[in-house]
Amino acid sequence: MFEMTFSRPLAAFRLAEEQACMGYLTARKSMVRLASRVASIAQLVREHPTRADYRAALEHVKGLHVDAVDRTRLAWLRWQNAQVRSDAFWAASNEAGASVAVAA
Repeated sequence: MFEMTFSRPLAAFRLAEEQACMGYLTARKSMVRLASRVASIAQLVREHPTRADYRAALEHVKGLHVDAVDRTRLAWLRWQNAQVRSDAFWAASNEAGASVAVAA
């Protein structure tokens, strides 16, 4: 069986990349869930335009959705930066002749 082992710094970079990806996926799920809530409440407002409580709920959920979009964008940027850092470390280590990945 062929198994790869990585240097500790590279493993730390990859772990940070995976954690950033998990943060992005969590933020995106929240954003999608809030988008569906906005659509549902907007439908209620269209069906019952005189209901002030529906309009207030819609404005509140729209604000939450805008915040979720910002969180998702920031989480995506963190994930991309983590990928760049781990790839840069791997490339620099590989060019220097260090054993980054070793068959065990």
